[in-house]
Amino acid sequence: MFANVLRTLRVRNRHAERDEYIPNFACESILQTAQCSLNDSLSGGFLNSQPTKVRYVVLFGLCLAAGLAYVHRGCLSVMESTIREDLEISKSDMGWIMGGFFWAYALFQIPTGLLVDRWGPRRALLLFGMLGAATIAISAGKLWTNAATGFVLLFVARVLMGIAQAGLFPASTRAMSNWIPLKLRASAAGTLQACMSLGGAVGAFLTAQLMGIVSWPWVFLIYAVPGILWSAWFFAWFRDRPDEHRSTNEAERALLRQPEAKTPAAKTNWLVLLTSLPVFLLCVQQFFRAGASAFWFGWCPTYLQETYKLDKQTAGELTSLPIIGFMLGSIGGGIVADWLYHRTGSRRISRSGTAIGATFLGGMCFGLTLLLRDAGTSIGVAVLVLAGFLAAGGNSCAYSVAMDLGGRNLATVFGAMNMCGNFGAALFSQVAPEWVDWLGWPAMVLLVGGLYLMGMLCWLPLRPDGNASRPEEAIS
Repeated sequence: MFANVLRTLRVRNRHAERDEYIPNFACESILQTAQCSLNDSLSGGFLNSQPTKVRYVVLFGLCLAAGLAYVHRGCLSVMESTIREDLEISKSDMGWIMGGFFWAYALFQIPTGLLVDRWGPRRALLLFGMLGAATIAISAGKLWTNAATGFVLLFVARVLMGIAQAGLFPASTRAMSNWIPLKLRASAAGTLQACMSLGGAVGAFLTAQLMGIVSWPWVFLIYAVPGILWSAWFFAWFRDRPDEHRSTNEAERALLRQPEAKTPAAKTNWLVLLTSLPVFLLCVQQFFRAGASAFWFGWCPTYLQETYKLDKQTAGELTSLPIIGFMLGSIGGGIVADWLYHRTGSRRISRSGTAIGATFLGGMCFGLTLLLRDAGTSIGVAVLVLAGFLAAGGNSCAYSVAMDLGGRNLATVFGAMNMCGNFGAALFSQVAPEWVDWLGWPAMVLLVGGLYLMGMLCWLPLRPDGNASRPEEAIS
């Protein structure tokens, strides 16, 4: 219909030029109006359609990988004594096996991040997912070798697992930056971090149950299967960008489309980027905050046991409560940060403001725990749960700022931040026993709270809205 109208008007326009039947400007106005109506008709379906939900499936897949990675990472600790007896190795030997993972995990953050920035998240996630599944299978080497060779295979497997997981999380963050809108990035990051903790908790429970059914090498082999399945599925289904995915419609692609950088800042050399002040502050705050967070998953049971004179089983059961608070705080902090960004449009208020407030309140709660240590176990644990919930509120902000500042080097920036966090956690494990020998177990919370407050100070001058390279350029 519109095509016929246009042809008629063009004919009349030609006659008008010859016969002055109607003024030219009038015909041109009618033609433009008809053309606009035709365009609106053709594009109305897109303008009125709702965005598809592929981005949520992407987030689900990344959360699934994060939880599975923490199952792989933590299952060894549950089986540690059994494996040590079976392989006839000492506690020192087991320390080398466990330490191999963390040293590789820390040292390969930047190299794997560079690889992710070069390859893109899809190929990188396939590599690191398959490598992680292969390493957990290699850990079962005792099935087909002797004890001595089994020890070597287990050590090599843990080192390779550290490398695999060093690349997994920068790749996941890169994928989120492409698939999650800016206004929802903090919530997505908080959900991803909560799934890490959930994976560790679920993995510990499942491992304990499986140990009653099969021998420890078979537990490793069982855990390798979902890793292989996830890697194959996600590589086949996932695409690096929404525009490349056939299941997204134009509405979702428009929602997720990133604005083009107006300056070359997004192409800044990765070494220049890592030595900039904002990225330096981001890495230092992670050093302190990750060091403090090591308390929850390493020393909290012993702290409860020694401070409140509990037996091991009760202390272990009560430890799950602060960890649950920590998980919920990660999600809650992300929701608050995204709400602030929606209200203000400022990443400094959203990211830095949330991290400063949450970390400060969490640190103060640790001090309150010391003051209330004589009020009873229930009060002490309740305050500790509150401290974990509040302190974790800044977790998602660090991930979000890495996405804000990283540009095309996002995975490298995230890797550097995560590396510093691992060094902080390792140092905390060395300092904590000395601190306890000096001041006693009840004072452990002062060390943890102090580290959180040191991390808070790093957030004060950190400006996610600013530039991570040169003042005159803005990072996309």
